[in-house]
Amino acid sequence: MKRLFIATSAAVFIAGCGGGGGNSPDTNPVNPSTPTSPTSNNITVIEQSNGFDFYGDEAPVVGQNSGLGIHHPTAAKLVDIKWQQTSGPSLDLIADHTNVIGFTPSTSGTYGFSVAARPCSTERNTSCGSLTTTNISINVSNTEEVQAAVRMDHTAVERGRVSFRVDPVANKTIQSVEWVQANGVNDVVAAELEEQENRLFFDAPEVTQDTILKFTANVTFTDNTTYSDDVYLSVRNSEIDEEDGYFPRYSENIVSENMFAFNSDSNYKSAIERCVYTNQINRSCDFSELPLIGMDTMDPTVEDIMDRVLVSHQWMGERFKDYLTNSVVGPDMLRLLRGVTAIVISYEVRPSFYWAVTGAIYLDADNFWVTPLERDTLNEIPDYRSGFGSDLQFIMPWRYVKDDDYYPAGRFPVADRLTRTFADVEADISWLMYHELGHANDFFPPASWAQLSLNRSPLETINLSSMAPDSDDLDSTFPLRSDEMHALAKVNFGGDDATLAQKNVTPDDVVNLFTPDVSTGFYNYYTTREDYATLFEKFMMKYRLDADSDIAIVARNDNPDYLVSWGQRNRFNEPALQQRVLFTVNRVLPEIDARSIQMTLPAPQLMREDVSWFDNLSLGTAAKPQKQHNALSVWQDDALKMQQIQRDIRIPYLHKDSNLQ
Repeated sequence: MKRLFIATSAAVFIAGCGGGGGNSPDTNPVNPSTPTSPTSNNITVIEQSNGFDFYGDEAPVVGQNSGLGIHHPTAAKLVDIKWQQTSGPSLDLIADHTNVIGFTPSTSGTYGFSVAARPCSTERNTSCGSLTTTNISINVSNTEEVQAAVRMDHTAVERGRVSFRVDPVANKTIQSVEWVQANGVNDVVAAELEEQENRLFFDAPEVTQDTILKFTANVTFTDNTTYSDDVYLSVRNSEIDEEDGYFPRYSENIVSENMFAFNSDSNYKSAIERCVYTNQINRSCDFSELPLIGMDTMDPTVEDIMDRVLVSHQWMGERFKDYLTNSVVGPDMLRLLRGVTAIVISYEVRPSFYWAVTGAIYLDADNFWVTPLERDTLNEIPDYRSGFGSDLQFIMPWRYVKDDDYYPAGRFPVADRLTRTFADVEADISWLMYHELGHANDFFPPASWAQLSLNRSPLETINLSSMAPDSDDLDSTFPLRSDEMHALAKVNFGGDDATLAQKNVTPDDVVNLFTPDVSTGFYNYYTTREDYATLFEKFMMKYRLDADSDIAIVARNDNPDYLVSWGQRNRFNEPALQQRVLFTVNRVLPEIDARSIQMTLPAPQLMREDVSWFDNLSLGTAAKPQKQHNALSVWQDDALKMQQIQRDIRIPYLHKDSNLQ
């Protein structure tokens, strides 16, 4: 029996919409409706050319999200797809390598497109025909006022997770949404539809060939007016290794087929496309095929890193490159990334994770988006752990704070179509990267790289008795002491059923259990891996970005103002915790003088008890009165308070150990 180690990280809400660290739930929840069965047997072909069928909006209008899809009636699947716009006002075709593209025209007129594809007779990408290019034109009118838009037309792999969202476009508030499947090619019906507010979630159906489905959102507004919008989904016919495939079998995740190396001329293009993120992976590739970056070079450049990046959309790699190039923490990340084989960024990765089996990190693209269109490409299905811990009487919210405000400070309701600054993105990515790379350098620390055998895989290497993660030594040398907190963490983060005694644990009980111990937060108790990576993350976020880390104990029930029973800022720098922090930092990033840095960092500060979690953003003399006023004014609305507390009790990370046979 071999061991499979998975260390994962997520920034998702305990309740509300899941996603990366930067999202806020919608401010206007709507009443759910019962999804409706298909209203017709198939959808209409809008044009045929060179043996291909085109599907999409027959009469698109300015300001309406529109879709256009290509299908071959006799092929099992299409490969090497490439869309290009040939005429008309410029559009951003953000998923131009997939079966379906989505776009929003801002000007009326004729829009021309060309699309190249190879039809294949099997799902294995074998027996594929020659590359064929065909063209299509659509006419966009300005004949009606668009009142709502479904985001967005796209492609998903069969059995993969799918999400759609409808946003009000006019100055209206959505009251309810009725979702209807208008069926699709070959009369394929989607799996059971699930609604959450103005979103639709389901698993794509199994198909025997690439298939296009159509859905309609019938929207009713609070003024009793109605509006409808259509959206198209292409379901990819995929080869999935059910018996031995690592992803479907061990991660319970079906992987997108639309992954590609960001640098097409990378020497590792074939290896990263084959060895880290497919539905067919059933073995860990040797280091001779895909070594750790640190086995190639001890001084990697940004381009060296980008040669190891695998993405589902080009913009994801561009944002990652921009981050590495321009962030103040970029030099740290170049060093820390030496401990991985590859970096995967995909729309459906949720939560983010490090996987010692492949030696790669897998990042939720929600942390990277800048424009609303980029955000539209993300999958918004909530994290499966969202209900964990609901039987407990307490919550332990956490956050980063800078200049008496949240870090990142921006709040971005999805329907507002806002654009993020680089500073917003930097804040959203950095905590995630420090944590995930803490995991990577736990399993493969810098001191080990020169000793790794090229003839072994990451999985074979970590299964050696001599290659135990450094976090095991942390647990032996500086263990967390509270068995009760360990057990409560299994309930809150692992989904264990709470015992009667655990249901009766009060916030005051938690104060007495937690404060004498040497943990920086509740999540540290879940696994030794998370304890290790979290210690490193907190230290680096303060050192490099001057971001304070907050943790508090708050009553879950009968506490509408979220009054704090106990709270502390920068607990990682408590004298009793400093040796634990040094243990991790010295091993993960030996290039810095951690002890000297530690002596310059501020002492922890206690929060004001029986004061709101939100009113504890400012803790004393460093407060700027005007900034404090602006920060506090945000929380006058109870709904906003609820949204933010949901974000602050998000499950930050997950580590899961399972067996690989």
